[in-house]
Amino acid sequence: MTTSFKSNPNNFIRTRRNIWTNFDWGLMLAIAILTTIGIAMIRSSTFQHPNLFDTPIKQIQYALVGAILIIILASIDYRYWQSLSKPLYILIIITLSVLFVAGVVAGGAQRWFDFFGLFFVQPSELAKIGSVIWIANFFAIRKKNLNDFKWVLLSILHAGLPAALVMAQPDLSSAIMIIIVWISIIWAAEIQIKHLAILSTISVSSLPFLWFIMEQYQRNRVINFINPQNDPGAQYNVRQAIISIGSGGWFGQGYNQASQVQLRFLKVRHTDFIFSATAAEFGFVGALIIMLLFVFITWRILRIGNNAQDPFGSYLCYGMAIMIFAQAFFNIGMNLNLLPVIGLPLPFFSYGGSALLTLCIGLGIVQSVAVRQKQYES
Repeated sequence: MTTSFKSNPNNFIRTRRNIWTNFDWGLMLAIAILTTIGIAMIRSSTFQHPNLFDTPIKQIQYALVGAILIIILASIDYRYWQSLSKPLYILIIITLSVLFVAGVVAGGAQRWFDFFGLFFVQPSELAKIGSVIWIANFFAIRKKNLNDFKWVLLSILHAGLPAALVMAQPDLSSAIMIIIVWISIIWAAEIQIKHLAILSTISVSSLPFLWFIMEQYQRNRVINFINPQNDPGAQYNVRQAIISIGSGGWFGQGYNQASQVQLRFLKVRHTDFIFSATAAEFGFVGALIIMLLFVFITWRILRIGNNAQDPFGSYLCYGMAIMIFAQAFFNIGMNLNLLPVIGLPLPFFSYGGSALLTLCIGLGIVQSVAVRQKQYES
C-alpha cells in the first residue's frame, strides 16, 4: 500500500476521500438534533434566572468545540489510542489523585479543577472515556487468553482503581458508569459463562461493602426511594419532576410556557431534571422523540462496532454505546421515579461543559472506527 502511494500520490488522496464516505452522518445528525433541543431547553429552563442567564451561550460554545473535536479525532486512526492506553490510564489515576489536594469543593464534593476562574474541568468525565479505551485495550490484547480467569480478575483491578478514586470524591454516578463500561466490554469479549457466574456472585456479595463505603446522603437517597415516607421533604425534586411530566400531557404546554419550569417549582431543571422540563413543554410525544433518539444513537454506535476491523475498535464502540445508553436510562429513570436520584446528566442534553466535551471526544473516536470499518477495506 505504501508503494502505491509513492508511485501515484493521487491514490493516497483518493483513498483519504473514500475513507470519509464511511463517516456516519446519521449518527452525527441525531447527536446534532439532541444537542440543539438540549440547548433550547437549557435556555427555557434558565430563562430570566439572574445567575444562569449565560448557560445557553456557554453550552453553544461547548457544542461548537465538541463538533471540532469530533472531526479532528475522526481523522486520527483510533488504533493510536491503543498504544497510548497505558500512559492515559496512569495520567488519569494521577489526575484523580491530585484532585483530593488541588480540587475545588462544591456542594460537598471535590470533583473539579479550577483553571484561573475561566473554566472548570471534571476529571471523572475524562475517566469515563479513558475507561472505555484502557478496558477495550486490556481485553483486545488478551482476547485469546480470556479462558484464564486471572486476566478477568486483573481487569477488575484495572477498572476498580479509577472507580474507587471517583467514588471517593464522592461521585457515585461516574463510578457506576466506569463499572458499567467494564461489564459491557467483558460481555462483548465473550468470557466464559462460568466466569460470569463467579463475577455475579462476587458482585452480589460485595453489595454490603458498597453500602458501607457510600456517603450518608447517598444511602439516604436509596432509602428514600424505597420508602418515600421516611423523609417526605427529601422527595421534593422527584415529586416536582413527576408533576412536570404529567402536566405536559400528549403535546406539552409549549416552549417556554410550562408553569412548573417557568415558575421554578422544578429544581436543577437544566441538568438532572431537564427531561422532566422537556416533557412539560413538549409532552409525551416530545419525550418519546428524545428517548428514540438515544435508542437510534446506541444502535448506530453498536453497528459501527460490529463492522470494526479489530476487537479493539469493536470494544471501543460497545463501551461508548452502553455508556451513553446507561446514562440516558438512569437519568430518565430517576426523572420518572423508577430509579434513585444519583446525579447523572442526560447525555448531549443536560448543561455541562466537561460532560459534553467528553462525550464528543468519545464520539470522535467512534467515528474514527466508522471511517476505517470493514466495508472500506473490502
